[in-house]
Amino acid sequence: MLRVGTVPYLVARPLTEGLGRLPGVELRVAPPAELGRDLAQGRLDVALASSILSLENPEWRLWEEGPLIAAPRAVRSVLLFLRPGLCGPNKVQSLILDPNSRTGAALARILLRDAYAAEFEERTAPPGSDPFRLGADAVQRIGDPALEAVVDHPEWECVDLGVTWNDLTRLPFIYAGWIGSSGFDPASAAGVLLPAAERGLARREAYVDEGVRSLGLERQFLRRYLFEDMAYRLPGAVVRASLAEFGARHRRNLHPTTGTGIR
Repeated sequence: MLRVGTVPYLVARPLTEGLGRLPGVELRVAPPAELGRDLAQGRLDVALASSILSLENPEWRLWEEGPLIAAPRAVRSVLLFLRPGLCGPNKVQSLILDPNSRTGAALARILLRDAYAAEFEERTAPPGSDPFRLGADAVQRIGDPALEAVVDHPEWECVDLGVTWNDLTRLPFIYAGWIGSSGFDPASAAGVLLPAAERGLARREAYVDEGVRSLGLERQFLRRYLFEDMAYRLPGAVVRASLAEFGARHRRNLHPTTGTGIR
């Protein structure tokens, strides 16, 4: 039995089409942070999980040549929202991060410091609370909740972290990929994962329809999101360069110093 994990977001659907119906495959759908715990505890063989996991755990290999979730520039669903009246990201002094993705959280920290030279404290939103009502200067959201927040909170300025990353580094950003647990090579599951991606990428119009119904977003926006903004495959050398840059900046930001930035 191949134990596979994936995230509950529209952006991942083109890579996992039909996996839950395959004999010999057990599919678990959970937020990225939970998938990381499942990999660590040996409950999954491979997961479409946050890229940061492979940087912090060398024994967890990300399939660099395989299907992944990346964006050359705009990502639309990894966003930083600035409270009404704030003059820009460089003015952020308090931040509530999305607890569901360590990659998204690390990216927000990196860009606030490296791109905007912001000095800020992190706050935690109590479970079940609305982070937009807790008085923070900025709120970070990922996935479908980020797409919905654009509609629900139009008075908050929205910063696309994919655009900021590309402005800073001139690289795409790798948000997630197929990551194997310790001792499991994700490429060994290619016979299952590649056909799933082939089926799913061919069904993106259906996922656009699904997003219109479930998220209440415009068809044109969702079509651009799934067909143009997202890159589901990149050359291995590009993936490695992007991950190396992310890893280096993440390590530096574990002990941050104030820098100059693009502002």
